[in-house]
Amino acid sequence: MPGGEVGRREVGGREAGAGLGPRGRGLFGRLLQGLRSSAPPRREGVTIAVASGKGGTGKSFLATSLAVLIHRTGKRTAVIDCDFGLACDHLLLGVKPTITLQQLVQGQATLDQALCVSPCGPRLLPGASGVRRMANMSDKELLVFARELGEMAGREDALVLDLGAGIAPATILSMLCADWIVLVTQPEIAALVDAYAVVKCVAQIDPKARFLVVVNRVPEPGRGRLAFDKLTEVARQHVGVQLEYLGEIVEDGSVTQHRLGQLPLVATEPDAPLSIGLQQMQERLAEYCGGFEQRVVEAEDGIESRFKRHRLFL
Repeated sequence: MPGGEVGRREVGGREAGAGLGPRGRGLFGRLLQGLRSSAPPRREGVTIAVASGKGGTGKSFLATSLAVLIHRTGKRTAVIDCDFGLACDHLLLGVKPTITLQQLVQGQATLDQALCVSPCGPRLLPGASGVRRMANMSDKELLVFARELGEMAGREDALVLDLGAGIAPATILSMLCADWIVLVTQPEIAALVDAYAVVKCVAQIDPKARFLVVVNRVPEPGRGRLAFDKLTEVARQHVGVQLEYLGEIVEDGSVTQHRLGQLPLVATEPDAPLSIGLQQMQERLAEYCGGFEQRVVEAEDGIESRFKRHRLFL
């Protein structure tokens, strides 16, 4: 993940800790320096955070579909449902979990006990559904979550984080620790405004964060590109972030009916026009990521370390 020197990160256009005074900056710098690890380099897969500014954009549909398609290329793939208190990926992947992320971060279960193998191939770390306290995890629970992210990244070629909608601190933190952010929006103005809010919040902490935009529920081909152009121009002017266009998903009324209680369309109807479009999107995503392969990273640049580092700014 692009970052620069830890002790001199800029937040909102100014150096981290700039408002603390000379003595405070020294303490702050030593605290950050303490996060540097003497541990040897490690191998980690590519981490993709699928995010949205508002609910109902089709984020979970896209996250699970991409995971199925990546798995079909022969890559070790896992989905983590990071919509911590309102999880639904287990429904989309045909899994009935008995242990969730809630038990994992509370120390009541191990990672292997919580992981599920879906009928479509990817493994799933299910989130909790209807558990209010999981929407506001404690610092201790966040640190456990960071450790398990690192463990899973060391096992997989591709790790897909399906995030909750919006800009809650844990959601922004999960975006910041990912290699790539796939931002899902819609052509309507409210969705685009909320998508910009996500970009702005992330860019204030990491101006080099890498965003790939998908415009879903497009009424006709080509409208997705127009919506993206509006979003990227505002982002470029106001926060200086360059967005990349991953593609559009044209509205298909039959999909809504199909989804209820069924496996992903890409698994059940791989030759459907929508499935073919998603396959092409997955191929473009692979190109941006440089392929879904484990690569060597310094310990301080691993996903667990990035999570802990960015946690200091939230």
